[in-house]
Amino acid sequence: MNMKKTGMVFALAVMASLLTASFCRAMPKITRLQLPNHLKLLVFEDHSIPAVTLKMLVAAGSSLETSSLEGLANLTANSLSLGTRSLSFDQINNKLDFMGATYGVECTKDFVTIDMQVLKKDLAAGVSLFTEIVEHPVFPEDDLSLQKDEIIGELQEDEDNPLKIADRAFNKALFRDSPYAGSVQGDQKSVQAITRVNLLKFYESYYRPNNAVLVIGGDITPGEVKAKIIPKLIGWNPGRIPKSAFKTPVAKDTAKVLIDKPISQATIIIGCSVMARSGADYYPFLVLNQILGAGDLSSRLMTDIRTKSGLAYRVQSRLAAYKHAGSFQVVLQTRNGSAEQAMAQVQQELESLMHKPVSEEELKAAKQFLTGNFPLRYSMPGNFAKFLAEAEFYGLGPDYMQKYPALIDAVTAGDIQRVAMKYLATRCAVVIVGNIGKIKRADFSGPALPALEKPAPGPVEKAPAAGPPKPAGK
Repeated sequence: MNMKKTGMVFALAVMASLLTASFCRAMPKITRLQLPNHLKLLVFEDHSIPAVTLKMLVAAGSSLETSSLEGLANLTANSLSLGTRSLSFDQINNKLDFMGATYGVECTKDFVTIDMQVLKKDLAAGVSLFTEIVEHPVFPEDDLSLQKDEIIGELQEDEDNPLKIADRAFNKALFRDSPYAGSVQGDQKSVQAITRVNLLKFYESYYRPNNAVLVIGGDITPGEVKAKIIPKLIGWNPGRIPKSAFKTPVAKDTAKVLIDKPISQATIIIGCSVMARSGADYYPFLVLNQILGAGDLSSRLMTDIRTKSGLAYRVQSRLAAYKHAGSFQVVLQTRNGSAEQAMAQVQQELESLMHKPVSEEELKAAKQFLTGNFPLRYSMPGNFAKFLAEAEFYGLGPDYMQKYPALIDAVTAGDIQRVAMKYLATRCAVVIVGNIGKIKRADFSGPALPALEKPAPGPVEKAPAAGPPKPAGK
């Protein structure tokens, strides 16, 4: 079964689960276990479909790599399934196809997640394959080379995407020398420089049970986990995790980056540094973000800048909170000639949040959306497993699931104004990608605009072969 067919099987199964509404009536009870090798296990039951979800979170994100090897964490995660001590890439793929299972990985700045969904009848085989991939990858040289070519090909395509260009430039301008400044994927030069030895060292350093949490959920009980899954996990040896003094220097003055591109539309990101994910300010800022531009067509940015003024065909605000810091962005795409006016209007919206309390109607609607949408966002077992793993990683507490609605409901208009003044008063980064000659060189208050960045180089010939076919579900 190929990736699309496998995904369809699970999509239909999950739809059936939603129709029964078993997951939406009440969040499942969580059983917490810790193995002798210090691997944390979180187990929940959902017997509406005959399938089991395994989601492992490993604290092995891109913030742990050096700038010269940018993309190492991502390449390591995506290469786990290229081969193990006893299985080749093709054998892994064939086993996934035979079971109709899905497998996937995701690398973020803070962590890597590895997940598998398998039918209950194939649980033993699925768990054996999952643990083999996680515990015994060998990163075969030939397949690794193809995997690098695939990532480099994606990076080449990104050179024609103004939003991705702007986002990379924003993070570098905002976080400066912080580990959060780099791109998770890396760049073409850094990815090409990564060797198999680099992957093995990174894997051995961070892929340890005492640096991970595994969530197991679905058609399974804690008793079955103890009998059928734990025996396959206890042989994974713990290790000493390297410690690093994590520093998050951010731009103190407004960093302005202009990237000249011969395109008709300007892509603009205006933003600042904000709190870490576990910070108390996260919840009022989350409500602020919903009111400003993360919501639907009724959000302030959409109403005032797109609908009323017609200044942007895309405008939104985004909040990304990591373990040690966070970022806030207002993203807009507009005509080159209206860029200055659109940015000025964004500034007016930010000033309004700082100096005028939001209305009771806006506050109520935002809070109702965030609390009402909460169970729906995690109604699928895979999403719920992801939520549990991330809550554990960020130290949000075992009762976070129950506390979340109260944390949102407690936010006041005064809280929103306070965090707006605290974080929005200084824009730490402004990035413009567009035809700069057609954009007036005026700016908000602050230092003069810098010299233009050189345009990204023209398309280069892509490396042959797109890489090995990804395992089903990847």
